[in-house]
This record gives sequence, structure tokens and C-alpha cells, in this order.
Amino acid sequence: MATILVADDFFENRDILCRMLELVGHQTVSASNGQEALELAQAHCPDIILMDLSMPVLDGWEATAQIKARDDLRHIPVLAVTGHVTPHEIQRAFEVGCIDYIAKPIDFERLIGKVTAILNGSSNSKGSE
Repeated sequence: MATILVADDFFENRDILCRMLELVGHQTVSASNGQEALELAQAHCPDIILMDLSMPVLDGWEATAQIKARDDLRHIPVLAVTGHVTPHEIQRAFEVGCIDYIAKPIDFERLIGKVTAILNGSSNSKGSE
């Protein structure tokens, strides 16, 4: 069982992601914006972060950059969960430190597969969406 931080500004998205992850045995913590995600990452040191890129207060790109800039958090893999799937936006996600991405609307089977691969240390699939 892993602890997974789910960051998304829409309650419904956070709720369904957390429910799906809990259904397969993971523990979840959720954040409604990038600043909250940063604070919860510090407090809980999750095994993986699912990061929406467009959020208020601090967007997911900046939140990921700040997480990756911290010695105590940079080891946490960040999976971008986003509707921003242009090549430029995906490249930007990788540049700030995301290990991979999954496009919205979410294919939950694919999401669980990516999460499992990342947790098992076997995700080097940048851009495999």
C-alpha cells in the first residue's frame, strides 16, 4: 500500500481519483491547489503525487518545480494528470520534473497501470500516453 497525494482543484476529480486509488489498496491525501499540494507533500511525504497542472493559488507546474527543488521532497515521483496535452505543455511538465503524464478524461485502468509502474520503479515512459 502506498500513500498517494492527489492534487486537483475540482472536488469531483479529487474524489473519484481518491476512491479509485483506495479501491486498489492505496491510502490517499488530497489537495485543492498547488500550494496545498506543496504543504501536504511536506507533511505526509507521499510515495507519489498525482498533480493537476491548472490549479489556483499555485499551478501544478510551479508546485512540481518547488517540490523538485527541495532536498526532502525531490525523490517523490510526480505524475501530471491534465487536460493540457499539447506537445509544449507536456514538455513543460517534464521540464519541471514530472515523471510522466496521463490525459483527462482519465482512463482509470491506464492510471492504475502507470501508478503501479512508478511505484515499482519501472516508469521511464515519458510521453507514453
